[in-house]
Amino acid sequence: MQEQNNPYKVVVAAEDSPISHHAIDFAFDLCSRLSCPFTLNVVYITALNPSTNIPFLSSLDKANNLDIRLDAKQTIAELQKYLEKFRTLTPRVNYTFAQSEGYGTVGENLTHYITVEHPDTNLLVLGSRGLDGLKKIVLSSTSDYVSRHIKIPVAIIKPHEELGECPSG
Repeated sequence: MQEQNNPYKVVVAAEDSPISHHAIDFAFDLCSRLSCPFTLNVVYITALNPSTNIPFLSSLDKANNLDIRLDAKQTIAELQKYLEKFRTLTPRVNYTFAQSEGYGTVGENLTHYITVEHPDTNLLVLGSRGLDGLKKIVLSSTSDYVSRHIKIPVAIIKPHEELGECPSG
């Protein structure tokens, strides 16, 4: 039961992809329908490669992390463009945007972000590519990892099966 004084806190994990856009759309729609006070936090997670003690691999990881950070800057700019539409579509829904960066997988970093930095979150919303079988094992599933390691409700937004992907908004 939500206490009267504490707002209902929703976090949506975001990236610049159709399924992520669908998750963002879901979170904004949900918040626009809430009758209680709420907060909406849109977060982009940058997952860096951990450094190693092997000289050649260590310099490769550093170079790769530079590329990851550059890609993250571009993705964040695209995300912020996408989020601008909600200022007119859902003016009642104020949101914050955050970026969190850490070593390891996106799932590990997102779980840390919620449990350590936002432990009072009531709901996490994230998209899922809908992978199964070998693809899910090889490519890893952020939504699968997070749903098994986090102690709050998670809304996993999947692609529309009849369309093969999410409609872009």
